Amino acid sequence: MSTPQRAHDEVERETGHGTDLWTVIASPIIWSVHFLFCYVYGAVYCEKLGRDAPLADARIVIIIATVVALAAIGLSTWRLWRVRARSVTDNDFEFEHNTPEERHRFLSHVALMLCVLSAVAVLYVAIPMLYLANCR
Repeated sequence: MSTPQRAHDEVERETGHGTDLWTVIASPIIWSVHFLFCYVYGAVYCEKLGRDAPLADARIVIIIATVVALAAIGLSTWRLWRVRARSVTDNDFEFEHNTPEERHRFLSHVALMLCVLSAVAVLYVAIPMLYLANCR
C-alpha cells in the first residue's frame, strides 16, 4: 500500500464511526442532568408542600428518573461495547505505537469506564430518597 493511501485510510478510521468526544461525555452528561433534576425536583416539592410533607410521590418520580437515566447509560454502554468489540483480557490495554486504532481503543475504554462511574453516581444520587420519610 502506498504511503498517501495509508495516511488516507488512517484519517478515515480516525474520523469514521466509533468513539468521539460526544460518546465519551454522554454518560457524565446523563448523570449531571439526573442529579440536577432530582435535587431541584426534591427542593421544589418540599418547598411547595411544607417540611412535614411525605415524600411518597417524590420518591416515585425520582425512582422513575433514575430508571430512565440508568437505561440511557446502559444504552450508551452497549453501543460503546459494540464499537469497541474487544476483549478485556487480551492486549487491548497496550497503547504503545500512537496509531489511530490505539487512540480509538483508548477512547472507547475511557468512555466505558465513565459509563460505569456515571451509573454508580446515578445510584448514589437516588439513595437518599429511599431512606427519607418526609421533607425534614
